[in-house]
Amino acid sequence: MTKPDKWADAVIFLGDGSKLVCQRSVRYVPGKRLVCKANWQQQEVYAKIFNGEHAERHAVRERSGWQSLSQAGILTPALLHESVLADGSGKALLYKAIDVTGSAEDDWRAFADKEEGRLALMLALTRTVAAHHQAGLLQTDLYLKNFLVQGEQLYTLDCDGIRELSRFCSRRQALHNLATLFSKMDVTDDLWIPELYRQYCQQRGWPQHEPDCKALQGLAGLIRRKTASAYADKKVFRACSDVTVEKTPGRFLAIASAWVKLLQPEIGEPDTWLDKQRGRRLKSGNTCTLSVVDIGGQQVVVKRYNIKNFWHRLNRALRPSRAASCWANAHRLVMYGIASATPVALLEKRCGPFRRQAYFLAEYIDAPDVAEFFADTQMPAARKLSAAHRIVSLFYKLYLLKIEHGDCKATNMKMVDGKPLLLDLDSMRQRSCSWFFVRRHARDLRRFLCNWQHEPATTDLLISAFKNVYKDPRPLQRAGIN
Repeated sequence: MTKPDKWADAVIFLGDGSKLVCQRSVRYVPGKRLVCKANWQQQEVYAKIFNGEHAERHAVRERSGWQSLSQAGILTPALLHESVLADGSGKALLYKAIDVTGSAEDDWRAFADKEEGRLALMLALTRTVAAHHQAGLLQTDLYLKNFLVQGEQLYTLDCDGIRELSRFCSRRQALHNLATLFSKMDVTDDLWIPELYRQYCQQRGWPQHEPDCKALQGLAGLIRRKTASAYADKKVFRACSDVTVEKTPGRFLAIASAWVKLLQPEIGEPDTWLDKQRGRRLKSGNTCTLSVVDIGGQQVVVKRYNIKNFWHRLNRALRPSRAASCWANAHRLVMYGIASATPVALLEKRCGPFRRQAYFLAEYIDAPDVAEFFADTQMPAARKLSAAHRIVSLFYKLYLLKIEHGDCKATNMKMVDGKPLLLDLDSMRQRSCSWFFVRRHARDLRRFLCNWQHEPATTDLLISAFKNVYKDPRPLQRAGIN
């Protein structure tokens, strides 16, 4: 689902008498800033509008960052106009709208299955960041969406995040910033870091040091993990642009922003969704109840985690609920680019600090599970081979990220257009100890292969894929894959 754009066609009056007609919002942070594509004096612009108590400070910092980039000869859109808002509530900076194919983030997604395209883009980004550092500048808000792609050229955006490199720790600071860029890559692309490091050193005229390259690899992984954790374990549990949160003594509710209008009228009585007359029951278990229900024309899975008895209630009262684990893990997978059912909402019934029943809502995936997929006798062998490679590549990605799924039943992996999608994330954990994790990952692999213990053809197909994809043989040896 996409969130409606409330700024489309909105008119904003400037202090000089001119006006902006917003076409679409690019980013909106309530009480702080709005970035939108707009029409101003019969030309298309990108407007960055600051409001709130720190509007003037942020506007000054934005203009200063733009001047620093321009003076250094680094490509950035031209600043056309600067003005206070007519009502005095903030300040607007208007940039020329340049003809580009999209942001670096858009291109990265477009190159999802094109390794050469991703590497070429990352080399271009590395050269751009090296140019920043060579000019004594640092982009502190280093996201791919802050670079626009025009052919082989990259334009730098978000001048508010431009700072000067420290005079005393410039090398260390520059390498940390470079590692932040590398952390935006998929973990399976980290093998490019030596080549990217060589490109960076060549651009800056630095000698290459092997310890620096190894440090970059470790630091990129650490930053990637911290970024994902900050989002999945903290940000989605409080009000933000992606999530609406309501917290009372009786409940904790978090809803994905795109679903707020559909869910809020009905979420007061969540048990009605589990009624067999309202939805389609998928599971009636002791620990959880699962149903598919239609909400505003959208198919949603509602999973209630049941309280079995007094001792179970006592055990769960002060611990994070399994529904909260699902909510966090679903967002963690989003951050890592791993397919899973879109998280819709989290609801915990509470009595003050004590948790009771909890509910997790996610998009319903109408697709065969992995066992049904391989059981299709009409499917071409080439398609099964491709699917096996994609499934094993997913497991290898989980291995590199040190993520343990914990319940690798065939029903917990769906096949959507020949690509695997993970479900049932409440047992998923991201480990820090490599030695311990290898054992847990091997257990995941053994459990997964058990789904075909009586189907040797499928087992052999998957084992062959494991041997081809995994660069590290340790988890395969522990799982008995020889």
